[in-house]
Amino acid sequence: MGCCILGMIMAVMVKAPKKEPVKHDTPVSLDRFILLKGIPLGVALLLLSIPYGMTTTYVAMYAKDIGIANGTGLFFSFMAVGMAVSRLFSGKQVDRGRITEAICIGLYVVIICFALLFACEWMMSFNASLTKTVFFSTALLLGAGFGTMFPAFNTMFVNLAPNSQRGTATSTYLTSWDVGIGLGLVAGGLIRDIDSLSHAYLFGAFLSLVSMIYFRYYVAPHFHRNRMR
Repeated sequence: MGCCILGMIMAVMVKAPKKEPVKHDTPVSLDRFILLKGIPLGVALLLLSIPYGMTTTYVAMYAKDIGIANGTGLFFSFMAVGMAVSRLFSGKQVDRGRITEAICIGLYVVIICFALLFACEWMMSFNASLTKTVFFSTALLLGAGFGTMFPAFNTMFVNLAPNSQRGTATSTYLTSWDVGIGLGLVAGGLIRDIDSLSHAYLFGAFLSLVSMIYFRYYVAPHFHRNRMR
């Protein structure tokens, strides 16, 4: 609540020049709300955000299920550190035009991370110390992977849109992300009821792999053909 109040105060202090509303002669259409050229990119992002939603919601529960009872909050701390560190080099890569390359690297990292999270249940049966090390190291790498991809995905959406549709591009980016996270909440709960959360992360690794293949062989070429800047 304190952070929200502070954010509201900062927002009130922002002084932006008043802009005249743009008159549209064309009727309301779908591309006012969704960047149509960004739909393939949105699908790749949605597939990636499903396991992200499962991780942020269920990873503490998963840790307790496999026997890591203490320090589960550190997972999110390591994840945050990974995201912060990734910004030191990912932004430079995006600025140099290596947008798709940065996303591919991030995809490779998160695929490995979700596979390791799945393996933690099996590893716990013979080496608890090693499992804890892998568990928290995975958090660091997972943060680095997603931290690398977040700004790159956003830049790709904006670069696909004309100046008059930058808001639509950002809306499409956020909608794809939020829908995927919502699906991840539902999918993670269903998989845990049927089997175990380890298989939820195996499913997450599979979705990330599908997203990587789809991105590399369809979305990236589509982006380079249709980019506007």
